[in-house]
Amino acid sequence: MEPRRSCQRSIPDYLEPFIVEQDMSRYSAVDQAVWRFVLLQLHARLARTAHPSYVRGLAESGISAEHIPSIEEMNRKLGAIGWSAVCVDGFIPPRAFTAFQALGVLPIAAEIRTPDHLPYTPAPDIIHEAAGHAPILIDPRYAAYVKASGDVAGRAFANPADARLDRAVRLLSDLKDARDSLPADIAAAERELAEAVAALGPPSEAARLARLYWWTAEYGLVGTPSDYRLYGAGLLSSLGESHFCHAPDVRKLPLTAACVEVGFDITRPQPQLFVARDFDHLHEVLGEVSQTLAHARGGLAAARAALASEETCTLELAGGSELIGTLQQLHEADDGAGLWLRFAPGAALIDAGRLAAHVENELWVVLGPLAGGGTARERLNEHATRAPAACELTLEYASGVRLRGTWSEPAALDGRSWVWLERVTIELPARPPVHVPGRFPLLLAERLLTARAGSSCPEVSPLAGAPARAPGAGRPRVPKLRPVSPQQAELEHLYQATERLRVQPAAQRPESISKLNVELEARLPHEWLLRWNLLECLTELELGESQPAKSLRARLWELEKYYEGQHPIALGLDYLSHSA
Repeated sequence: MEPRRSCQRSIPDYLEPFIVEQDMSRYSAVDQAVWRFVLLQLHARLARTAHPSYVRGLAESGISAEHIPSIEEMNRKLGAIGWSAVCVDGFIPPRAFTAFQALGVLPIAAEIRTPDHLPYTPAPDIIHEAAGHAPILIDPRYAAYVKASGDVAGRAFANPADARLDRAVRLLSDLKDARDSLPADIAAAERELAEAVAALGPPSEAARLARLYWWTAEYGLVGTPSDYRLYGAGLLSSLGESHFCHAPDVRKLPLTAACVEVGFDITRPQPQLFVARDFDHLHEVLGEVSQTLAHARGGLAAARAALASEETCTLELAGGSELIGTLQQLHEADDGAGLWLRFAPGAALIDAGRLAAHVENELWVVLGPLAGGGTARERLNEHATRAPAACELTLEYASGVRLRGTWSEPAALDGRSWVWLERVTIELPARPPVHVPGRFPLLLAERLLTARAGSSCPEVSPLAGAPARAPGAGRPRVPKLRPVSPQQAELEHLYQATERLRVQPAAQRPESISKLNVELEARLPHEWLLRWNLLECLTELELGESQPAKSLRARLWELEKYYEGQHPIALGLDYLSHSA
């Protein structure tokens, strides 16, 4: 195993717009109480049921139950295990997410769930991203899997229907997470999601890789179906899922590559989970799935997948050159003697892994042998020898394509992957001639090797629609500022008073707690989380059987009945009874 070392990741320019700044001052006392409530109970429960790396991983990644973590501090801590962290604003496009992970960078959403969504939140938040994803990364085999899965997913082709599904999931998640969403809006978003799922058809390569990630890094178990530990971030960050995943009606299935055929619903608990033998098993399954990708199959099948995806792709050609762009047409000669392709304007030419040129106009690529034998490279070398001055070229391919243009600076090719021509006309079988303005790169490769989704070159963005920022503008700050109602301001004041209790002399706390409890009864009779915090303070002082504690406990059980189990009040009381 290669030794780990501290590192600072170099972030490609196209990922920079997704990075935001965490503003620790924007977390309210309510936010801190939410973090503490969830983390204390998760830590107590998962110390027994999670992978052994969990507890040590929390500390080594800069996470404590006492306060919401600083992502800057997490970044420094993760550097010791070969990873880093950046702050992002909620959902980011799947391509950006996998690109970060392939680099060994953990993107962390800085928002935090509301008290109404303590057991489980459908939207990304810092509990899920930090306390869920970071701890198990201290295991080197698991960390290598997460990184490798990002790399493989970056090569997997999506399809246009995936984008609609992604938008529908984000909208529904955001609405369910928001405090002021209308039931009619949620119902409309649920209908859109159902319609998007129905329109999917067979899952794309990207969808299948997303499923593998979901059933492993998000909801994975390790061990055997009858004796397992939790390691998926969705389980490690959810009070609800980390408890209910053990229910007998949640099926535990051995992990195989067939899990990519099982869909998931991000807004609901999972009806089945998959169990890996160990973290080496994850690599085995990922390798098996990766061999089904068009990139691994290569040739014309890969090019067809690139065309169907309608997204940025990389075509690898014999001789070491690559093309990055959006493939818009693909034609194969009837006898298989050649191939011609058309890229949208803006395609990039890559030579030896480096950006060599951008093509402003549409890019036509003709592959295959010339009519009568020989190759374009051989023909051009003959011209360079016989006519070192500017010359007119005509290349007739065995596929029936004829290409005419001016080579203004003939020279020996010396291994070059293409030459620039001017005033080019391309005559395609049974099609009108194509007149290409400006300079035209004549590719000298004879055949297509393979194609992959995304960009093979960090200098060329594989993404469309990245967040726009004005030149010189700083990074946005999160969490976002939200309007505060008078009732919320009153609640925040009481939470701040509860936070101050923890630094009071122990002898003064019971009286302060009693006063706050009286104030709560008068002003906020249905507030449960603050009462739980007061009861926790008394429990820490070993006053769990005092009269104020008994009063708070009785009121919390009344609120458990009042809310009909919609909040984890009973779970919180159970935690305190075992920690007393």
